[in-house]
Amino acid sequence: MIKQLSQTARKIKTSKQEILLQILFVFILPVLLLQTGLIPISARIWVLVITVSLFIILLLKEKWTLDMLHIEKYNFKKFVFPYALFTIISVIVISFFSEKIGREEFAHWWLNSHFIYLFFVVSIFQEVAYRGYLIPALRKIIASPVLIIIINALIFAYMHSIFGNYQLNLLLAFVGGLGFAAMYIKYPNLLLITLSHAVLNFSVVLYGFFIIR
Repeated sequence: MIKQLSQTARKIKTSKQEILLQILFVFILPVLLLQTGLIPISARIWVLVITVSLFIILLLKEKWTLDMLHIEKYNFKKFVFPYALFTIISVIVISFFSEKIGREEFAHWWLNSHFIYLFFVVSIFQEVAYRGYLIPALRKIIASPVLIIIINALIFAYMHSIFGNYQLNLLLAFVGGLGFAAMYIKYPNLLLITLSHAVLNFSVVLYGFFIIR
């Protein structure tokens, strides 16, 4: 639904230069500070809280609406099947891949706070930021949907660099980012992409990926 994406991009009043600065300060700089150790990784929750607060201020200041973020109900039923299919296939692939490389499921996962609530909270923020905001913002400065998908996936993968194990974690995050971005552009619905992300987030963490030990 690239037409809907273009319509959303036209509603963004921010200039291209301001968008680039926003991407730098919201999506790149916080990760860079954690990655280089200028801010200790133990403070990542505070970095997340500050980043989310700044991001919310940004959305309010620029008068983003629920419609612009594609928090919509009218196409929910229409898009449920493709999102369900994408999620199921992805979970199967994650399970198969994890078993092939010798990963085992996280023991007693129900006792870990990350599985109880944190993975879902993080999934919400990631989708609002990386798909709801970033994809329309990129559309305002980039014409090619394919290039938007690739850049979105690269920025999304970069965020996962704080977890270490770069080769494997970044590969998984990049492939996942490609899938999320492509799905969101084809079927723009923030509610469904967030539910899908939460399920997949649970699946990869269950096998020990993206965990800071």
